[in-house]
Amino acid sequence: MKPTTYIDWDNLQNIPFFLCTVKEDVENEDIDVYYNGELVLHDYNHCGYYLYTAIRLFARIKRITLEWVNLKNLWILRNCIRENHNHCIGVEHLIYGSHFDGKNYDTITPLTQRRFDYLCKRIRKLDPYATL
Repeated sequence: MKPTTYIDWDNLQNIPFFLCTVKEDVENEDIDVYYNGELVLHDYNHCGYYLYTAIRLFARIKRITLEWVNLKNLWILRNCIRENHNHCIGVEHLIYGSHFDGKNYDTITPLTQRRFDYLCKRIRKLDPYATL
């Protein structure tokens, strides 16, 4: 596991996802996100698939160049997935869409800003202690 002290959390909203490169370190079970060749976001994947799944969801967005498709919202989506999984909130249909078969990421309904905002609002309502 890498330290996260290098992450400029306040600047993540200014980094568009479509300009980033994602690399998986299978050996160390890490997922790294690079922007302009610099590591800007990192998560370990051995205790959950949260960032990996959030990246797959963001990659399916039809208009990936929209301003809201940034690393801050990627991290928030990662936390939504984590909260839903760990606390059994039951909002899978909001996260993945109604056609997701549970295995094939091609069956995910592309995320929209409206669904993303509603997902965050719904999780906060169902779990007031959720860390989004």
